[in-house]
Amino acid sequence: MKYIIADDEPLARARIIRLLSAWPHYECVAQVSSGDEVEPAIKEHSVQLLFLDINMPGLDGIKTAEILNHKYRDLKIIFVTAHSAFALQAFNVFAAGFLVKPVSQLDLFSLLARLFKPRIQYQVGNQTRWVDVDDVIVAKAEDKLTQIYFQDGDATIDLSLKKLLALYPEHFVQIHRNTLVKAKSIKQLEHTHSGILVSLTDHSEKLAVSRRAYSAIKNHL
Repeated sequence: MKYIIADDEPLARARIIRLLSAWPHYECVAQVSSGDEVEPAIKEHSVQLLFLDINMPGLDGIKTAEILNHKYRDLKIIFVTAHSAFALQAFNVFAAGFLVKPVSQLDLFSLLARLFKPRIQYQVGNQTRWVDVDDVIVAKAEDKLTQIYFQDGDATIDLSLKKLLALYPEHFVQIHRNTLVKAKSIKQLEHTHSGILVSLTDHSEKLAVSRRAYSAIKNHL
């Protein structure tokens, strides 16, 4: 997904780019430092997303958003500002979201997950395919790769369990050092002579739960 950042603070722009580098399908195609530069950048690049500062030289972020809303109906605008007092004004111009500087990874990822359905990329031969994160039920670490299981099959990806958990903390819960599961799919926990097992919706295999993870998993039942 292509996006533009409009902010007169280079460090603020760099922070968003650094945070989004964890999601390879997000690409920054332009950086501008004033509201007057935003529309020319949008005309040059076909984008779905704009990170927009409010206090900038020239045209401020609120006025910029008002202009863009009339011309680019599919553009989602996320205001990024150091002043939370601007939140009401931001939503009055139909902002898709509002982030306060310094932007946290959790706030950014949670907002984008609500705006755009997150997907994971994988390869099948020479084909690149995608699966919605919401469809992934299990992720298992296997050697240096990760095997994910979803309703229509499974795939091998090069994202670690640690990275998956950091990217999608609201989706996954860790049940073992080598296994993540979809939190909403947890059906029941079962105590057996060999340990604790978890049953999942839409996944036939019962999976082992570590004692360390047991308390966290109970919170999802």
